[in-house]
Amino acid sequence: MENLHGKTAVITGGASGIGLAMAHRFGAAGMNLVIGDIEVPAMEAAVAELTAAGYQVVSLQVDVREIEQLRELEQVAVETFGNVHILCNNAGVGAGGPVADPDNLEVWRWTIDINLWGVIYGCKIFLPAMIAHGEPCHVVNTASMAGHGSAPFMGAYSVAKYGVVALSETLTKEMQIAKTNIGVSVLCPAFVATGIAKSDRNMPAGLRPEPVDGPVAGGMQAAIESLVANGISTEVVAEAVHDAVRENQFWILTHDEAKPGVLDRAQQIVDGINPSLGGFA
Repeated sequence: MENLHGKTAVITGGASGIGLAMAHRFGAAGMNLVIGDIEVPAMEAAVAELTAAGYQVVSLQVDVREIEQLRELEQVAVETFGNVHILCNNAGVGAGGPVADPDNLEVWRWTIDINLWGVIYGCKIFLPAMIAHGEPCHVVNTASMAGHGSAPFMGAYSVAKYGVVALSETLTKEMQIAKTNIGVSVLCPAFVATGIAKSDRNMPAGLRPEPVDGPVAGGMQAAIESLVANGISTEVVAEAVHDAVRENQFWILTHDEAKPGVLDRAQQIVDGINPSLGGFA
């Protein structure tokens, strides 16, 4: 998509983090903005911020686990701005826990419902009209480098992100077969300075874990929060997304230092080497 001015972008998880940065970048390109997010105060603040910047924006509270709420978001977009041209299935959370722990099943379900089913629902709801109107369009699905390699205790997150990568690869091939005007990108960042390390703020009350105790659990949580806090800026990620849409680039890997891990994992697979704690494997 070379010409973004006057077109419409829908962004889930658009009230903060990468989603808000994408909204600013697409707004600066002259696009109309449709923001969906589950956090109402953050969304209201984001809309005020985007409006003050001079962008055309409308918002709706959306839980991407509920397909009907995404259907409502599409209706708001069409009724306000007309055809949708860019869909950013971006809403996501970070949570996990051991595979063998039977007590974290609902946390796994919550994580996968948002990170994977939210993307599936977005594609199911928005793509038919995007295909039908025939104008140049683009879908950006937010995955992660966790979609290219698994870490212990983050199984639910990795399962979802691997799924988003597979879904996106499948979708781009289907769009090519159907000869549509729809490009597809999958966003796979490593650590970005967002609030994802505190995703439990949006977790249903009955699922929220107790504060971590002890040096091991507490140290692990602190390490994750530090890695996220010291990650690259959301603006850098948003610029990469903007460029990928303009250039019809499928893979968006924002961290060059993470790329060797993808190669190492692929080599281990073809060499039949068992996964270890090192690298992505």
